[in-house]
Amino acid sequence: MKRFVLSAAIVAGALTGLAPVTGAQASWPVIYNQNGVKVALDTAGAKRNRDGSYIARTRWDYTEERRLESKRPYTQMTEVALVRCTPVRVKRLTESFYAEGGAVVKEGTMPDPGQVQYMTWDRPKLRSDGARAFANVCATLSKRARARG
Repeated sequence: MKRFVLSAAIVAGALTGLAPVTGAQASWPVIYNQNGVKVALDTAGAKRNRDGSYIARTRWDYTEERRLESKRPYTQMTEVALVRCTPVRVKRLTESFYAEGGAVVKEGTMPDPGQVQYMTWDRPKLRSDGARAFANVCATLSKRARARG
């Protein structure tokens, strides 16, 4: 009977999307931590494209509250972007913003795949947190690609 209950609990956890904390945290290492912002990269979900760019998801945690143009406060942002590493350029596909307790402030949506080719490759502002963070994204993903082979 104990084995059945344990098996049922494991299956229920799997079906509800609960993952062990160590496994869930392992794929989001912090790659940048300065000036009140901590940036983590989803290394497990990052994919290299045929053109050498990467599609990457990052999480930006801020120590100080920030505000959107709508004046709504947030302390965390997740972003999905195409990242080209030589030189570092970014196409921001979607951003979602969250308040202190994790409540959604603004949920982003992915653009139509046919429109992505017409989006410009943005150059991160020189010496900004974004420039440093995306340089670290490139370094981390390049290192991972070399290790794989």
